[in-house]
Amino acid sequence: MARGLVREYAALPHTVGRWSTASADIAALPAPFVHPRGVFVIAMDNAHAIGCGAVLQLEPGIAEMKRVYVRPPARGRGIGEALVKVLLDHAAALGYSRVRLDTAPELQAAQALYRRLGFQPIDSYRTGLLPDAVCLELTLGAGPAIE
Repeated sequence: MARGLVREYAALPHTVGRWSTASADIAALPAPFVHPRGVFVIAMDNAHAIGCGAVLQLEPGIAEMKRVYVRPPARGRGIGEALVKVLLDHAAALGYSRVRLDTAPELQAAQALYRRLGFQPIDSYRTGLLPDAVCLELTLGAGPAIE
């Protein structure tokens, strides 16, 4: 399920050309999103996988959120927000104090969701990001309540 969802994510127009190691990364799943430093979650609707997302250690105390994706038929139902909140809960449980992410500039709805949940803009936080990447960070426990 994870590979299928991430393969769909990798084929999206905003991802093509931005993620040069997609094939190798998909083949390596569930790495690097494994406990004790990460987690990969799949949203289900009955027996159907409808979305996914992951967190992994970026550096001690800081997690990176990756591969947040909701299949088109499931969009508009709050699945993306639920996935992000679950991932933030996992990041906190794993001991991270901050969560960072990067997203494509055209993903306005995703950016609005992240900001609504308390993420703040930051400068590029790692090598390999494209110059137009929108980078955000949340200090866990400092933003809006995560319910």
